[in-house]
Amino acid sequence: MRLSSPRLDLGAALLAGLVLLVLALFPVSVAEAQGPQGAPAVIRAIHPVEGQSPDLFAIVIDLSEETTFRHEVLTGPDRLVIDLDRSFVAASAQRMTGRSLPAIGALRAGLFMAGQSRIVIDLARPVLVERADFVRQAGVARLVVQLRATSAEAFMAQARLDSARRMTSRMARPEPPPDDQGDTRPLVVIDPGHGGIDPGASGARGETEKDIVLAIGLALRDRLARSGRVRVAMTREDDRFVSLGERVKFARAREARLFVSLHADSLAGEPDVRGASVYTLSDRATDALAARAAEKENRADLVAGLDADEEAKGGIEPILLDLARRETRAFGQLAARQTVTALGNRTHKTPLRGAGFRVLRAPDMPSILIELGYLSNPQDLRALVDGNDQKSLAETLAHALESFVLATSTPEPAAAAPVP
Repeated sequence: MRLSSPRLDLGAALLAGLVLLVLALFPVSVAEAQGPQGAPAVIRAIHPVEGQSPDLFAIVIDLSEETTFRHEVLTGPDRLVIDLDRSFVAASAQRMTGRSLPAIGALRAGLFMAGQSRIVIDLARPVLVERADFVRQAGVARLVVQLRATSAEAFMAQARLDSARRMTSRMARPEPPPDDQGDTRPLVVIDPGHGGIDPGASGARGETEKDIVLAIGLALRDRLARSGRVRVAMTREDDRFVSLGERVKFARAREARLFVSLHADSLAGEPDVRGASVYTLSDRATDALAARAAEKENRADLVAGLDADEEAKGGIEPILLDLARRETRAFGQLAARQTVTALGNRTHKTPLRGAGFRVLRAPDMPSILIELGYLSNPQDLRALVDGNDQKSLAETLAHALESFVLATSTPEPAAAAPVP
């Protein structure tokens, strides 16, 4: 855990002043504070608080109990990231409460990975963390993150230090081996988009893309698993965030025969646009809609408080598009055509599209991205959230994907059945 060291006694005095202000502005009851023993810490609220000088302010995070945490800053755009271990974010903490502050922009909070929550705060001016400490009131653990305005140069210097620490940590983290080694059936990797802190697109009543594509992805996984003709794996099986690079890395490490990324779009002011589209990798977007979709999906790492340049270095980004094997692209286009044919009248008027999606850039693995429909269209939205329609869609996709994989895979001797 990295905590900024106090600046003499003045820093402690300023923090104490902020704490008193927080306790006065945001009182809590004992009933609110109590939670089940041994349960993960619940992040209940996030408050911005003005300090005793124009350059001093704080972010105050209410939790059911103390937990370990880390903080860092990122550039491009400037952001403050706070990670809290063994925790989850309550609905009440999805947005900041209290008076807004000029230096603080939008906030996003949610599950980042198993057992870890992340808060990402967009910054309108450079700030650095001076202190971060827990205080308690009526049983509530309050993490007070004291911030001070700083220069652009100092902010950039701290961002570089944080970046170096992240890269060192990443290199020391081993890649776990696949758990189905020896099984020679071709592998389909299903990639439900977004997740955790990144909700993706949203519907009129708060429906989220991350939840919809996860539900359909799970139904698709179950359908493929029941047939037993292919292996199937998922980049995420619950509401967690997975970076774009890690999604591709997961599939390539397992030598997937096909990578299928699932998404659902939304178009503000265009409720009549509907239907599914299937994308393959292209150096140039098919049309403006395809370009916009790729730009939105490629920003997922920024939304979740990651450094997009670092993620590119750790994944497939450095491999130029024109180095992708022609065979791989051809297979991807074949899979897309078969999927569009299977979807039939569920598709958009332009069902086959191409764009530079980062998750499609693997040079040795056929990859497609399926936009299942538009959450901004009432008809599409009703179908995408309906359990029966989700199963029907999963059945359609499973048939197309399984047919493609089996037709294009080299036959190999069947693996011996595992011993119970």
